[in-house]
Amino acid sequence: MTNFNTYYNSRFRQDINTFFSTIPDESRFHEDRENKKVFSVQYERLTPLHHHLDFLSTEGREYFGVALFFTVLVDEVCYTYFKDDYNQFQALTNYPKLIGNCRLCCFYHLHPQDVFAAIKRGRKLDFKEKFLESIETMELETISFFK
Repeated sequence: MTNFNTYYNSRFRQDINTFFSTIPDESRFHEDRENKKVFSVQYERLTPLHHHLDFLSTEGREYFGVALFFTVLVDEVCYTYFKDDYNQFQALTNYPKLIGNCRLCCFYHLHPQDVFAAIKRGRKLDFKEKFLESIETMELETISFFK
């Protein structure tokens, strides 16, 4: 990869689709099992335990983590502060929900920063550089979307 902007605008969608293709439907659509339209990312699916991110290099995992963080963050902000427009937003973006693991926490939405903890678990990763690199791209993306 050359930078976050290149990754986000050329690889992220493909990588998130590859990621979801490795996850069973009961986890991928945990909150929407009937319609299978709202994607869920359970915390454990991002950890090395399930190998769903093994197709990515170390740098690819860092870029993916930052992009997923912002995706979850924007979705949660829209849901929390723009409820009247959320259904339209969700239909346009189809952003996934970050949720806890089954048995205790699968119906709780997690903080977007949990993306980093899950992906990093047991791996030598550093998201700081990629995160700082992403700020301008994500600012422009957000402004462009809302225009």
